[in-house]
Amino acid sequence: MLSSVPSSPSTRVKDPAVAPFGPLRGSDPLLVDALVPDAHLNAAVAGIRSLGWAGLRVLAVAPSWTAPGLWSRHCAGRAVSPSVIGDPAGYSERLRQLAAECGPLVVYPSREETIDVMIAERSEWGAVMLPFPDGDVLDRVRDKGRLVTTARESGVATAETLFHGPARELRSMRFAEPVVVKPARPVSPLKTAHLIERPGELEPLLEPVPDDERLLVQEWLSGPLTSLELVLDRHGKVVARFQHVTQRTWPSAAGSIALATSVEPDEALVQQTAAMLARTGYWGLAQVDFVETPDGYVLLDVNPRFYRCLPLAIACGTNLPALWHAVTIGRPVGPPQGYRTGVTYRWLEADLVAAARGAPGRLLDRAPRPHTGAAWAGGAIAIYAHRRATAASNVGSGNR
Repeated sequence: MLSSVPSSPSTRVKDPAVAPFGPLRGSDPLLVDALVPDAHLNAAVAGIRSLGWAGLRVLAVAPSWTAPGLWSRHCAGRAVSPSVIGDPAGYSERLRQLAAECGPLVVYPSREETIDVMIAERSEWGAVMLPFPDGDVLDRVRDKGRLVTTARESGVATAETLFHGPARELRSMRFAEPVVVKPARPVSPLKTAHLIERPGELEPLLEPVPDDERLLVQEWLSGPLTSLELVLDRHGKVVARFQHVTQRTWPSAAGSIALATSVEPDEALVQQTAAMLARTGYWGLAQVDFVETPDGYVLLDVNPRFYRCLPLAIACGTNLPALWHAVTIGRPVGPPQGYRTGVTYRWLEADLVAAARGAPGRLLDRAPRPHTGAAWAGGAIAIYAHRRATAASNVGSGNR
């Protein structure tokens, strides 16, 4: 069914700085359906492969020609751009140029900074189709402070909020029990959630954070991390669902997923989560994280983008990016299909860093078969992946 997902209208690539993947014959046009930026990230590589497997022609874009995604056999063309972190204005202009030359097309993000640029520059990107609703709808699921209200209105449980406000007000506060400090906004100097177990840990954490930065403090929850991935069409109907349970993270306390296994979807959870998203008007791909507690599932966050362990869903037979593309361009999609369960995902680079930092047993604990891993293109430089995993280990831990 996925192979029948049709392409969207596209035009010839004329930019000399855009290289086609493979030779062109005479005046044959290089057609492009989707643009995937930040192709140095493994989430983007997984998205490129998945879209390519569905017969879609993908333009991969990255800050450097050495980015693994640019050399995937599943991309029809490749180009370089400024970094969204170092030069967001230049990044935005480059994507606008590429879309104007190669579009109309859909841009698929793999990081929150890219989503911010997409929303801010939407009116200037005439050849770009967004893969989700913009404006207030998207903000209601991306902003963690607003997500608490969004969930409450739909009867979805969230962790107890102990503080929501500017950093200046949090600096003098103390908490008797372990708490999780999160950035309220998806892009923040705090970067990610941090577990605070002792009073003395809060002050150094907040030292580089601007006084007016909005933060969220919630109770720390212990339990298995469950991720539910949904694709909703423009009417809020579920066209795909996939669920996995995490066995370990990096950092170990509560970081990114390092080992996870696909499980049967909890249909009650699927329906409740889909209803919450549809009530806001959201459609598209959503990776939704929960902690499973004795009292039930508790919502952590929603990610409307490609995510690190996307290869697990693909390995199990659910091509989420292709289905996301289908609903974005308005093509009909059938009901959700089944998928393989018991398949394991392992983020090996994280285990390498954990072993170097005193947990060698993680390397000996091999992922059960069948298994898959992070979607790096063949020949990717190992030290690059090691540096990314090390950077992830330095940003703290806690409920995401």
